[in-house]
Amino acid sequence: MDGMKDKDFLFLTSMLRARETYMLSKEKIDRMLDARDFEDAAKQLVDCGYSDMSGMDAVGIEGVLQKHRSDLYYELSSYVNTRELIDLFRMKYDYHNVKVLVKAAGIGARASAMLSDSGRIAADELEEAFTTGERSDLPPSVAGAMGSAASILSRTGNPQLSDIEVDKAYFGELLSLATNLKNDFIIDYVKLLIDSANLRILVRSVRTRRDANFLGLALIPGGTVGVGQLEDCFENASLAVFSGGALETAAKLGEESMKGGTQTQFELACDNAALKHFDGTVFISFGPAPVFAYLAKQEWEITTARMILTGKLTDISADVIRERLRECHV
Repeated sequence: MDGMKDKDFLFLTSMLRARETYMLSKEKIDRMLDARDFEDAAKQLVDCGYSDMSGMDAVGIEGVLQKHRSDLYYELSSYVNTRELIDLFRMKYDYHNVKVLVKAAGIGARASAMLSDSGRIAADELEEAFTTGERSDLPPSVAGAMGSAASILSRTGNPQLSDIEVDKAYFGELLSLATNLKNDFIIDYVKLLIDSANLRILVRSVRTRRDANFLGLALIPGGTVGVGQLEDCFENASLAVFSGGALETAAKLGEESMKGGTQTQFELACDNAALKHFDGTVFISFGPAPVFAYLAKQEWEITTARMILTGKLTDISADVIRERLRECHV
């Protein structure tokens, strides 16, 4: 690819900036959390462009949220150069589905109800390819991950090892697509995601007393912090290598977590670091970066809506839900 031209996104950037004013803001989130019941909270999301979910159960909520995401992807894919931007978000659902199919087959269960329709590949098509073994129409990385993960699970009986194989394939394809787009903002974001994934792997490995062999198997190449540096962090029980970077706060909480502290705040800090990457796009008049940021914020909004609604549905207190939410960057 020759890279993306900013002027190709002039109209789309303007349109999405106007839409962003209807997204969940901190004030809207507070109103949902303080709503008297689930139905009242659900109705407030209608103003953000969602279907009315009052009266629905958790399955119904998930269906509406997935459709909201899929409709957005379908609409934006008709604009110039947006297909590749959208694929950067959609592909994680392909790999999620691969994990579900492999593990369901391992225990002889049906996977259909657990598959997501938000990926690049229709869920039923992916399931058929997995069942029949006819995978020539799949992206090579997805097909490879499917075969390797199934083989690993069959050989070892360890679903964590098969998930590691799928995760490496996902991040590998993600970084490859970002590199092909030749946009530094997007490449930096993907590398931040890889760094964040590796930081989580490192902290969890220490907490669960994994050995260096497992860590070496699990770590993902391609981030700004090299695999060798991360292995040194494991040996030294120090995350100083992240000082001064986007994950500095998360790393400090990670060190506390490795010593037995809370894991929840560490995980939130990793997520918040990724969202902060988009704060500067407000000063970019037009181009792929603001469009990419809008898609990321939509993912955040859907996650936030799900957490609030399911929390309200199960009578979890507003304070507990609020503690689990990612920071608002709209």
